[in-house]
Amino acid sequence: MSGDPASRQGPVVVSCPVAAPDLPLAQAFMTARGKTEPAGALSVLQERLAQALEAARQSWPDIPLEGSRFAAHLARLVPADGQEEAWGRLHMADVYLARAAADGLPSALATFEQRLMPEVDTAVARLKLPPAGLDEVRQALRQRMLVGSAEAPARLAAYPGTGPLAGWVRAAALWLALDWQRQRSGQAQSEDGDLSMLVAPGDDPELAYLKQTYRAEFTASFQAALAALSARQRNFLRLKYLDGLGIDQLGALYGVHRSTAARWVVGAQEELLDGTRQRLTERLRLTRSQLDSVLRLISSQLDVSLSRLLRTKAE
Repeated sequence: MSGDPASRQGPVVVSCPVAAPDLPLAQAFMTARGKTEPAGALSVLQERLAQALEAARQSWPDIPLEGSRFAAHLARLVPADGQEEAWGRLHMADVYLARAAADGLPSALATFEQRLMPEVDTAVARLKLPPAGLDEVRQALRQRMLVGSAEAPARLAAYPGTGPLAGWVRAAALWLALDWQRQRSGQAQSEDGDLSMLVAPGDDPELAYLKQTYRAEFTASFQAALAALSARQRNFLRLKYLDGLGIDQLGALYGVHRSTAARWVVGAQEELLDGTRQRLTERLRLTRSQLDSVLRLISSQLDVSLSRLLRTKAE
């Protein structure tokens, strides 16, 4: 028997690391969510995302949107709760096309032009716009849907996917056409942010007095505070109050989680209200009670005032 210790040892077992599952889609999805999940849960998610991606690519084989980009976008459209129901509602092929077109992929832009721009004519046919008006509406739709910037990304990125994309485009085209008609009809508009327009029969006497008396001061202070916001903050408020986008849509539009989009909107609102308060304080000599009443009014009527003001100050 040899005295060599090595000769008395058993066979050497080489341990090979187990390969990590290939989960690029699931990882992109969870990164966009800002969360982590166990490998088992990621495997299930990866399979679901892979199926969604394959189905979308079968619908648009010539549009080479990256799978991770598609998965991250879906993370902003599917709410954290009620995911099963949400997955079933999404029009995956339309979401894929919208994301790709918003990203400026040439094949997606060509598909949008060929498949969806004819929806403009369908949507506005009953309005009987002149040829020049129809051309303006078409161009405005292209600009709104496909052209983005750091302050206002291409609006297609906000498509929620819960209804057909064609219907979403028709609705946008109709809104633009009606706005085109309104602008050229010379309809009189109330003064933006005019507190006197908000007087209601149920107002207490002090509140009604404040609305009537300080309308000019409120309008000037509100407009100045809005102008002092950054262009991006004004766009957040415009998208929420004028265009009616929800937090999930804002998150998808800017490529951030819904909690981040909500924080941005709240921050813009608070800065607007604080700026209005500061300017009113400088302009008026009110008692604390009167100033608090005005500020409650501003806060409660923020959606009304912003809708009026932003409609005529679109950038």
